[in-house]
Amino acid sequence: MISGETFAALEFLCEQLPGAFDLCRLIEEKLQLERDLAERERLALVGQMAASISHNLKNPLGSIKTILQVQMESPELPASLRSETQMVLEEINRLSARLNQLLQFSRPGVRAGNGAQTCDLARVAETVANVLRHAADERGITVQLANPNGEARAAIGEEVANDILSNVMLNAIEAVTDGGHVRVSLWASEKTCSVLVEDDGPGISETDQAKVLRPFFTTKARGSGLGLAIVDRRLQEAGGTLEIQSPLSGGRGTGIRLNFPAFAAKDAATAGWPAQSDS
Repeated sequence: MISGETFAALEFLCEQLPGAFDLCRLIEEKLQLERDLAERERLALVGQMAASISHNLKNPLGSIKTILQVQMESPELPASLRSETQMVLEEINRLSARLNQLLQFSRPGVRAGNGAQTCDLARVAETVANVLRHAADERGITVQLANPNGEARAAIGEEVANDILSNVMLNAIEAVTDGGHVRVSLWASEKTCSVLVEDDGPGISETDQAKVLRPFFTTKARGSGLGLAIVDRRLQEAGGTLEIQSPLSGGRGTGIRLNFPAFAAKDAATAGWPAQSDS
């Protein structure tokens, strides 16, 4: 039912299609490379800026903090000035924390090679929880650790793992209202060590989920927008992955799952979300 001319035209088009598809693929790869290059250049600029800020601000901030702490220890300091001095100290600590986040994001991470770096994620999670527990207790927030398998040894340095878990757990604590709950679950398989941090806060909208890993994106009034960006970058450098699930139940809650390559494993496999506990 197809004429010879029509058949020839269709045959010619079919011969051209692979070339067109290859051209589209090459264009997409070129655009991706250009985006990656632009991102690397931007991060290099951020790194230079962070180093400059650190050099020019950290030492003066440290001196100011030391002077204020000495004044706080003086019994002659009036009560009215004591409360204001404490507020200034808290703001200095907040500024120092933002500087540290900027430095963490700008400096390159060190990936473990041939199993050279390893740590027990269970012990790191317990250490981080103990550090953050005071801030949680002040607001009546319950931080629960669940680790049925005991040790969870991952192919990542302890300092890097501490940075990752600190950022995610602090985000969870800040996300919930007073009296809320944060649950940290750990489990390990032959190839993967996973940490799931869940909170019963308001959750993350679908629109924001596509943006939360971007540097400097934040919905907090005093946030830097670098916490999850640092986490995602450090995980990628270690060969791990990050997953976000929100809401968890009743239209609320957020779960951040961190998948680390297990120590001595050749690759990291991603298992399904664990069953939710009633506790």
